[in-house]
Amino acid sequence: MIDSNYLLLVFLVMTIATYISRLTPFIFFASGAETPVLKFIAKKIPPMVLTILVFYMLREVNYFSFEGANTIIALLATSTLHFYKRNALLSILTGTIIYMSLVQI
Repeated sequence: MIDSNYLLLVFLVMTIATYISRLTPFIFFASGAETPVLKFIAKKIPPMVLTILVFYMLREVNYFSFEGANTIIALLATSTLHFYKRNALLSILTGTIIYMSLVQI
């Protein structure tokens, strides 16, 4: 059985670590001024995360099946719409609707 003092110490350390990780951005960026770090994060991180998600989604697709065809059609529709409208939310929703519609047929 684990000692209750050990568990309390673990909970205390986890609480402090969580509190510090949540508080740190407010301390560093309290002035509200635009910094190069914030500009970089705002510009580069969202496309990087979406690229990682796309590669993660495509890694185990069997392209010689109906699932692969559905994935390619939805991916082409999503990327075409995104390059045309430049609206990430619209692109993602449309691609999801197309993919789910094709899967259900």
